[in-house]
Amino acid sequence: MKNKSVLLLLSLLFAAVLGAQDIALSGVDARMMAVTGTVNLYTVVTDDEGRPIDGLTSGDFIVRDAEIGKELGEPLPVVSFSPAGDRRDGLAFLMLIDDSGSMYDGPDGTPSPSPDRTRAALARREARRFLDELGTSMDRAGLAVFGTRYRVSAGPRTDRATLIDRLGVSSPPESEEAYTELYAAIEEAAGTLSDQKGRRIVILFSDGENYPYHERTGRPHPDYGEAVHGPKDALEALQQEGVTLYAVRFGNRRDAELAGFAKSTGGIDFDVNGEEELSGLYASIRQRVLREYRLGYRPRPTGAAETRVRVELTQGPRTAELSYPSGFVFGAPSSRNQALLSLLAIPFAVLIGWILSRIRAAAVTDSPSLDRLRPIGGGSATVALSAGRTVISPGLSGAATTIAPEGDIPSVGKTGGTIIVEKGKDGRWRASAREGLVVNNKSFEHTVLESGDVIKAGDELIVFDDGEN
Repeated sequence: MKNKSVLLLLSLLFAAVLGAQDIALSGVDARMMAVTGTVNLYTVVTDDEGRPIDGLTSGDFIVRDAEIGKELGEPLPVVSFSPAGDRRDGLAFLMLIDDSGSMYDGPDGTPSPSPDRTRAALARREARRFLDELGTSMDRAGLAVFGTRYRVSAGPRTDRATLIDRLGVSSPPESEEAYTELYAAIEEAAGTLSDQKGRRIVILFSDGENYPYHERTGRPHPDYGEAVHGPKDALEALQQEGVTLYAVRFGNRRDAELAGFAKSTGGIDFDVNGEEELSGLYASIRQRVLREYRLGYRPRPTGAAETRVRVELTQGPRTAELSYPSGFVFGAPSSRNQALLSLLAIPFAVLIGWILSRIRAAAVTDSPSLDRLRPIGGGSATVALSAGRTVISPGLSGAATTIAPEGDIPSVGKTGGTIIVEKGKDGRWRASAREGLVVNNKSFEHTVLESGDVIKAGDELIVFDDGEN
């Protein structure tokens, strides 16, 4: 009887602890849904004092989704899972700094007596502190600034010295460059991160409201003409790329829409009034992202343009929801080929999904491999990766691609687009090509491969499988 009482007490205490947990959806990445069928969800679980909780498993989460406006369906299985802190490929941050005229006032909004006491100087100081915090991690950071126009000072990289040098010392802009194209800049920032793999975050620092050039002057913008970018444009760009926005709003003038749509991406807005509140803020954002769990799930097909997804804890009443655009093929289409892709996206997605399902049904492997989609001229659809180098030698127009260990392909048989796939000392597989390669419709010189990545080789598509699923 005593043992039963102890067990009952422990179960009640356990339930009380779980009931105190809170859950937040901090990001949704649906870029590869049409190819792999999987959407990645990023979630943070905290205790009643806001401290992240580690050690949870996929069984601690329930995922449901539905078309916008419809009731959520039955739980869907979590098909892939990464525990909190497991970020083998690092994180990609873009520090986006307002460089409009008001940023050269002092922290209190009055004219600053010294260049190193402006809001712009404080933003750069916090960015430098953040770079120091990154240390020798695999995390990549980039820098972009905006006023009337958007400028990338340095794309995401691990080279901290270059970034610190690019932060430099800034100076007040000329009158034509002093406007605040806030939402256009956020939209551009999403595009800057489009070629980055894995988890991507924009950290925005701004002291004002959206103040568009064309709307205020009546003249065409030097880059956007008569287009005026608003919150909807920025939010759609972030959601299409699966990027989370964290917004630091400094001072008393704050954009009314910014907080709401930062939250819609899974991010947070911070209202900061002084230097003390700013200190260490970027680093705290990174620490939160590092504590995220990644849950991969396969959404139920609805044909809807937008999906609502909810994550629940199996123990406890807390839930979190976000919405995301459905049905992307190889990321969002560019403005130049959007019309064409809009016609091809649905049938192409169906074709790829069918091919992948046939490959998986025909040959399930427990070792790393390359799966050829629609092999030209027949041949093996699945090629196991060897311990050494594997060569993907694209055929010329309309010819079959060859995949084999390096020693089995004579040098004369290697084309200019030859791709090398090999396992690094860290245990991760990499692809490289002298003339560049295309993975998931993005161009690289070399890249770490993740299961489900699609490599373009000549007229064929090659899917990398790490053999772990």
